[in-house]
Amino acid sequence: MDRKITYFDLGATLYTPSNHENLVGVLQGNIIGSRSCVICLEDSIKDEQLESALVNLQKALRLCKPRPELKRFIRPRNVNVFEKVLKFDGIDKVDGFVLPKFDMDTASDYLKVIEKQNAYGFAYMPTLETHQVFCTDSIRLIRAVLNGFKDSIICLRIGGNDLMNVLGLKRVRGMTIYDTPLRQVIDRLVLEFRPAGFELSAPVFDIIDDTKTLQKELAIDLAYGFYAKTAIHPRQVTVIETAFQQFSDQHLHQVNQLMDESSAAVFQLDGQMLEMYCHRQWAYKTHQFNEYYQRDSMACKHLASSKRSEERR
Repeated sequence: MDRKITYFDLGATLYTPSNHENLVGVLQGNIIGSRSCVICLEDSIKDEQLESALVNLQKALRLCKPRPELKRFIRPRNVNVFEKVLKFDGIDKVDGFVLPKFDMDTASDYLKVIEKQNAYGFAYMPTLETHQVFCTDSIRLIRAVLNGFKDSIICLRIGGNDLMNVLGLKRVRGMTIYDTPLRQVIDRLVLEFRPAGFELSAPVFDIIDDTKTLQKELAIDLAYGFYAKTAIHPRQVTVIETAFQQFSDQHLHQVNQLMDESSAAVFQLDGQMLEMYCHRQWAYKTHQFNEYYQRDSMACKHLASSKRSEERR
């Protein structure tokens, strides 16, 4: 299958436990509005549930059909489970894998499995979520390893809850991730990985019914250049996708002007001074986001319409 997917295809990435009772439905895109999904075999599954969750995943992979408009990923529990899942029938129906707890203790093992199984055709999203992320020297070592298979990486995921756990903290209602000590970590990850050509996905907001704070956090996510975000509940998908749509619409005028070679080097637009050379990277990236977002939004609307038609039959 064609796995030429990019960071801008992800949008709100909905995580679903592998023991979900309707895993086939999730993989078929029956969660309206989600452009990408991750089937989780890690933190959402207890040790004693792992085997049944793996069986459930095997069954779902056999039964599900290709659905190009939904990007499918699996988050294995560890390196051993990763190697096992790669051998499942139907594994070619997924686009790639989220690699949890990716650091200098696990990196070589993940890479050995990828090489052994010749699994370079998949897309990967290593997750930065261990104590090593708090050390700049370790981050740079991880970055050097990631450079070795950069072409297979669509983005790095920031494991917000795991990083909070290292600090003995959890999310608090009414406060964004940027109101916590993790803001310093997020800043460091952006500064260390973005100039090296890696995109990052914004961490999950795990208070499901605090939509106001999620919206506030999304505004900061987008200001940081995070054009993808983890979702843990279907109702979050709509909130995230709406914020992305509004951001895309709001900045399209500025993007078009900055990319117009006939524009002045410095000009004022929408009450802001814009500089063609200084804002070029932002404009190019936001233009890509807009193109992919508009295309995939139409695909999701078609998917939702198809699902409603099927339900009426």
